[in-house]
Amino acid sequence: MWLSAISMAQIPPILRNDTLQAVEINKQSHAIPPSVTVSAQQLSGSTLEKINSLSVADALKYFSGVKIRDYGGIGGMKTIDVRSLGTNHTAVFYNGIAINDAQSGQVDLGKFSLDNVQSISLYQNQHVNIDQPAKAFASASVLYLETKEPIFKEDRRTNVHGSFRGGSFGLVNPSLHLQQKISRNTQLNLNTGWMKADGEYDFHYKNAMSLDTVIRRKNTDIETFRIETSLSGHLADSSFWHVDGYAFFSERGLPGAAVNNNFYSEDRQWDRNLFLQSQWRKNISKVYSLKVNGKYTYNRLRYLDPTYSNIAGKLDNKYVQDELYLSAVNVFTLTDKLKTALSADYLYNTLDANIPQFAYPERNTGLVNFAADFKNDSWRIQGNMLGTLVNEEVVAGKSSGTKTAFSPSLSVSWKPFKSSYLYLRTSYKSIFRMPTFNDSYYTFVGSTTLKPEYVKEFNVGFTVQTAFDGPIRSLSLTADGYQNHLKDRITAIPKNFRWTMLNTGKVEITGLDIGMKTEVEALQQLNAFLFINYTWQKALDKTPGSQHKGQFIPYAPMHSASASGTFQYRSWGLNYNLLYTGSRYSFLANTPQNYMEDWFTQDLSLSYMLDLKAYEIKIMGEANNIGNADYTIIRNFPMPGRNYRLSIYFNY
Repeated sequence: MWLSAISMAQIPPILRNDTLQAVEINKQSHAIPPSVTVSAQQLSGSTLEKINSLSVADALKYFSGVKIRDYGGIGGMKTIDVRSLGTNHTAVFYNGIAINDAQSGQVDLGKFSLDNVQSISLYQNQHVNIDQPAKAFASASVLYLETKEPIFKEDRRTNVHGSFRGGSFGLVNPSLHLQQKISRNTQLNLNTGWMKADGEYDFHYKNAMSLDTVIRRKNTDIETFRIETSLSGHLADSSFWHVDGYAFFSERGLPGAAVNNNFYSEDRQWDRNLFLQSQWRKNISKVYSLKVNGKYTYNRLRYLDPTYSNIAGKLDNKYVQDELYLSAVNVFTLTDKLKTALSADYLYNTLDANIPQFAYPERNTGLVNFAADFKNDSWRIQGNMLGTLVNEEVVAGKSSGTKTAFSPSLSVSWKPFKSSYLYLRTSYKSIFRMPTFNDSYYTFVGSTTLKPEYVKEFNVGFTVQTAFDGPIRSLSLTADGYQNHLKDRITAIPKNFRWTMLNTGKVEITGLDIGMKTEVEALQQLNAFLFINYTWQKALDKTPGSQHKGQFIPYAPMHSASASGTFQYRSWGLNYNLLYTGSRYSFLANTPQNYMEDWFTQDLSLSYMLDLKAYEIKIMGEANNIGNADYTIIRNFPMPGRNYRLSIYFNY
C-alpha cells in the first residue's frame, strides 16, 4: 500500500520531418543529427500535435525500447522504463535542467501536458552535445523536454493559443497559452491548464472460479491545475538568459489494485510541485563559453488511507522535499574538430515527514564531469569521466554515509561513405544510481546499508537516411543492438515477517531496437508521414543462487512495437496509431499464475483546420482503443476500454 503513495551534421531539408521546423534564436537547437554516437529518438513539432496524446507519458509510448508504467486511467501514475533498467535509471530534463525526486527517484510524466512541449528527445547513454550539466551524464538514459518558444510574425507582439478538450470519463480540460514580446530582446511565455475528470470506466474481472464480471472502476477522480511560465532574452553583452517557473497542484483518488474481490480503495493523494530554475550562458571568446544553471524545487505529497487500522483510525502521511541545485558548464572549443567541457554540479536534498521516528535525511551530492568531442568528415568520437561524491546525514537512526564513484563513457560514430548518409555507431557506458530516500529510510522497509545499483551498457547500431524525387520523399532506418548488465539491484523482499530493501539482484538485458520513418507525397496536396518501431528484448535474472535465475524479470516483454501514420489532405488530417506489447510476467517467478497476455491498442483521430487569416481554428475528434482491448500494463490495474475526446484549438 505504501508503494501507491510514494512511488507515485546537418540534414538535407527534405529529411527534416521530425525536427523543429522553425529556427529559434533563443534556445539551443536540440534537433538530433544522424551522426550521433548514441541511440537517440525524437518527437517534435506537428508530429506531437497529431498523435493521440494528453501528456508526455502518452507520447513516449511510440519510442522503441520504452515501456510506460501506467497504473491505469487519467489519474494513474505514469513513469518511464528504458530498456528494462527501471524507472530510476532515466533522468528527466526540463529545458536543460534536471527534474529530481530524491524520495522515490521517479518522475510522474503524466503531470506534464503536451500543450507547452515543442520536442521530446530520448538519448540512450547521454546527450550528443557535451555542453551539458554533469547531472546529464549521471544516468543510463536521458529524456529531454523542451517547451515552446515564441515565434512572432511580422510586427506582431502577442500570440494567443487556446484549447478545450472534453470526452470520456467526464474529462474537461481547458488550457491557455500566451506569448508576449516585451522588448526587442525579451519575451514572455505563459501556459496554464486545468483538468477534471471522474475517471470511471468498466473493466472485466475474473475471479478464482474464472467467472468474468464487469466491474466499475471507482475512486479514479482527478483534478489538476498547472501553470508554466518562462522569461528569456539577450543582454547587451550578447549573453542569453532564461528563467522557468512551474507549479502543479492535484488531488486524485488512488483506486489501488483490483484483486481478491477488492476492486478499489478509498485512498487519496494530494500533490504540490513547484520549481523555479534559471540559466545564463555566454560565448566569452571563440575558445571559451560558460553556462550557469540554478534551481529550487519544493514537492509536497499527502497520502490518506481513511480505512487504515491504527489508533487514529486512518493513515495520513505528509512528505515535503526541498532541493537546491547549482551547475556550471565550461566549454573549450580548441579547434573546429575538437571540443572539451568541464561541468560541476551541486545538489542539496532534504525530506521531512509527519511520521514518528522519521530519519529526516539530508543529502549533499557533488558531480564533476570532463568530456571531449572530436569529429571530422568521417568520424565522431566522444568520451567522458564522471566523478560523484554523496554524503548523507540523518536526525534519527543511522545514515547511509558517504559514497564515491567514477563513471566512464565512450562512444564512436563512423560515416564510411562520403556520398551516403549511412552512419555506424557503438558506445559503452558505466553508471550507477544511488538508493532513494525511500529505499534507505522508509519505516520498517528501508535499509541504510544498501549499495548503489551499477549498470554497464553496450550498444552497436546504425542510421541511414535517403531522399528521393518520387512519391516517397524520404526514408530513414535505424537499428541498435545492445546489452546491459545491472549489478546490486535494489529489490524489496520479505524478511522476518516484514518487507525490506536488499541488494540481491543481477540482471542481463539483451535487445534490438529497429525504427523506420518515411514521408510520402502521393498527390499534389496529399502527404503522409509514417513511422514504425520494434523492440526485441530478453531481460533475464542472473542473480547467483536465485531460484529464478535465467527467468524473465517482471514486466519485460520479449516483443513490443508501435506504429503511426499521419495523412494530410488540404485542411483535413487523419492519424492512426498502434501499440503492441508482448506477453510477460508480473513477478520474478515465471509461473502460469504470473503470466500476462500480450495486447495491442489502436487509436484514430480526424482533424480539420479552418484558416481565417489572423485566426486559426482546429477541430479534432479522437477515438482511443477503438478495438476495445481489455488489458493491463501493471497487473491488477486495469486500463480503460474504448474512449473518445473532442478538442478545439484556437490560434491568434
